Amino acid sequence: MMYGLCGDNPHSDPPVEPFVPPGNGFLDLFEDPEELPSWLAEADIDTLATEFTEAGFTSALNWYRNFDCNWQLTAPWEGAQYRMPGRYVTGDRDLVYGFPGMDQLIPALPTLHPGIGPAHILPGCGHWIAEEYSDQVNATLLEFLGSLNS
Repeated sequence: MMYGLCGDNPHSDPPVEPFVPPGNGFLDLFEDPEELPSWLAEADIDTLATEFTEAGFTSALNWYRNFDCNWQLTAPWEGAQYRMPGRYVTGDRDLVYGFPGMDQLIPALPTLHPGIGPAHILPGCGHWIAEEYSDQVNATLLEFLGSLNS
């Protein structure tokens, strides 16, 4: 899954659609790479496997299981504008970036939420932006933080 959702995967251009055909599982959407990308080491995979073996994967899935409840809990703030300074950073090969409507939502973010500046889209980057493009993400964050003093 780490490779399947990354920008180095040739199948992520355009981003993969996260629709699972009947009779398959989510992991069936991805193929194992012949070699890991430069940002991902075997030790990383071992650490993740150990952590998920010990703790399970339930907490990682609970975010998605709770979507309906999140909508209900945040309903009183529908239409409220987020005014805290922020930036939206994503990769152009991230599956979320490819969701229907994102091509309209992302450019509208500064209008919908005045504290959010223009989105920063990392070309060739997939879902794991901090791992895949750590230098660019850090530079983007430092630039944003530096702009708060002006």
